[in-house]
Amino acid sequence: MSIKRPFIDIYGQCVDAINKFEPYVEEKTVYRHVCSIGRSHRPVSDAVQYWDKRYSKCVINTAMSLFHRIVLLLVAVVAMGPPPALAESQPNIVLILSDYMGYHDSEPYGATDVRTPQLSRLASEGIRMTNFYAAAPVCGPARAALYTGQYPARVGFETNIRSAADGLSSSIPSLPRWFHDAGYRTALFGKWHLGSAPDFTPNAHGFDEFFGHHQWTIGYYNHQTEQGEPGLYENDHLVERDGYLTDLLTDAAVDFIGRNQDRPFFLTLSYNAALPPYQPPGLPESAWDDGWDVNKATREDYVSMVERMDEGIGEVLDALDEHELTEKTLVIYLYDHGGRHLVNSAPLFHGFATLWEGGIRIPLIMRLPGRIAANAVSESPGIAMDITATILDVAGIEAGRGAIDGISLLRATADPAVRPLYWRANLYNFGEQRAIRDGRYKYLEDGNTQFLFDIDDDSGERNNIFAQYPGEVNRLRALLGDWEDSLPND
Repeated sequence: MSIKRPFIDIYGQCVDAINKFEPYVEEKTVYRHVCSIGRSHRPVSDAVQYWDKRYSKCVINTAMSLFHRIVLLLVAVVAMGPPPALAESQPNIVLILSDYMGYHDSEPYGATDVRTPQLSRLASEGIRMTNFYAAAPVCGPARAALYTGQYPARVGFETNIRSAADGLSSSIPSLPRWFHDAGYRTALFGKWHLGSAPDFTPNAHGFDEFFGHHQWTIGYYNHQTEQGEPGLYENDHLVERDGYLTDLLTDAAVDFIGRNQDRPFFLTLSYNAALPPYQPPGLPESAWDDGWDVNKATREDYVSMVERMDEGIGEVLDALDEHELTEKTLVIYLYDHGGRHLVNSAPLFHGFATLWEGGIRIPLIMRLPGRIAANAVSESPGIAMDITATILDVAGIEAGRGAIDGISLLRATADPAVRPLYWRANLYNFGEQRAIRDGRYKYLEDGNTQFLFDIDDDSGERNNIFAQYPGEVNRLRALLGDWEDSLPND
């Protein structure tokens, strides 16, 4: 490696850092924003404090010119000495989500009217889990759990966003922050839905790049919200782009992989498919505002949307192959929760916003050559926070592991862990619900009715055995109560 390139990187990253912490200069402190100094990804505040310690004079104020600030940071770099290089063998992470889909709406999970050869390819090259669960049956809490590794109730995020004041605070550590601080390039392309105020945005949480939207959904062609407002963002700015949303997100992911092939990256590709509006590819412009009335949509519309997403996933996998990154990249595919309307989740019962299996049981496919066996199937129960733990395990990142409610699936699939999984929800007009699964049994409270199911034999939850096994009911109900008692007070 030449000497010139690292210096150019340092200079450019220092200028970026200045732009990022400009609003905080009046406080005379650099708060939270991080600058990648060379390849060490040390916080700017660390560099400034080190310079101050060495030279006893470091005061940042608004009177400083841009030139002086750059010089200050470059002096800090020299004072610290050469940063350690991030190992080229460090694994990449590609996390792919789809939304509002039925459990059986891909070929690896039994679909007969939906063609998903790329998901079949991914499953044949990795592991498919058949007893995996979302942490919540709606978008916001489910995604909060996935990013933070904690139950939604533990981070105080149990309902979808209802106003601009709602969101996941960036003060809560999460995957993008952990990976950013570890030296990874981080990006989110697609749906966020965890808040749009400055403290809640993807960039505030540690994503270097964001292209997508903050809403529960936007149009696939006009990229407008349900209220007809512009909804497509690049970082913190509204943008206009021509194209089908699924394709735009795929293109962004493929481009990101190409631009970062020589450094480790954490990429989240969060497709809008297959949420309303039900707008399949190929619609004429006259129909770009249609699809919001779900009772006028067809199964064919939905299938076309899913199949286009599968094509996009294939392009991402091809990009990894093209850049010779497949062997060192963990690829994960899952839903954020169960679906409704046009889906096929049979024999699972109910769907979105409920704690019945149709609302929380989701597909999970993982591929990592050399560490995950090909064409494998696991029936071990798991939950979204396990993905968080697995990703950190693969990357060797220790930050945050102690606070995570999940376990690494790389270890659990080899030595299945029997542990209770918990849920609670009070969403929309579905009422209060609580549930726990421990082994083969699932206890569910739906309103004022209690249920006990043997999920191994009755995944459709049709045979309530509550009366036959009172001891099991009491045991599970007590565990559920203990779990709730362990949660922070509201």
